[in-house]
Amino acid sequence: MSILKIVANWKMNGSKEEITNWLKIFKNNVDLNNQSSCIFCPPACYLDYARKIILDNNLTLNLGSQNLNPDQEHPSTGGINGQMLKDLGCNHVIVGHSERRIHFQEDEDNLVKQLSEGIQNKLNVVYCVGETQEERDSGLAKEIIKKQLTTLRGFPFHLISIAYEPIWSIGKDTTPSLNSIDEMHQTIKDELKLVFKTEENITVSYGGSVSTDNAVSISELNSVDGLLIGGASLDANSFSEVVNKITR
Repeated sequence: MSILKIVANWKMNGSKEEITNWLKIFKNNVDLNNQSSCIFCPPACYLDYARKIILDNNLTLNLGSQNLNPDQEHPSTGGINGQMLKDLGCNHVIVGHSERRIHFQEDEDNLVKQLSEGIQNKLNVVYCVGETQEERDSGLAKEIIKKQLTTLRGFPFHLISIAYEPIWSIGKDTTPSLNSIDEMHQTIKDELKLVFKTEENITVSYGGSVSTDNAVSISELNSVDGLLIGGASLDANSFSEVVNKITR
């Protein structure tokens, strides 16, 4: 099975030394053809450093940012916009991760601005959606996800992919059943056709406690087009193992 997107989201982790070692192990363990299926998202302060190593070693690994700031009319202290990310060598950006929505209060208006900023600079957007445990228990998960997807109306679908991350599963040892994942991904795919008014299939990846133990079974689901891996991506050997297992 060929996976379109395998994202390594490092969150607020790493150092120059760790990035150097990670990329060395990745290079030695993942075939060049399969490297292009992967997106490496270190903290923003290490993007330029990671880009240099990627170029120096002729890796086909894609570089992505975990976030961007949209308001160029009123530049914020500590902000980084889409033009800067392109200048740093990024071709992908994550938008709408639950941690950003919750801890930084990124609402729909802010996410629309982020989407506009990313797409204006021709960045491929990995747009995250997900439900809480309470929303899931109350039977509202699908409606919550559909509402989150309406934010994408009016944007060009060819620069957007989706990452479904059940919030209650992130950073835990618990994941939805395979049937549940498959059903939610299919719901997302069906809804995207309505949102974008197209019959084209939009890439939908799964995230939420992905590991070497469950990556293959999840990726083999017909509705799953990739994986968004958080904490488990910090270990280069484990990440490489996942890539090799699902791209063979």
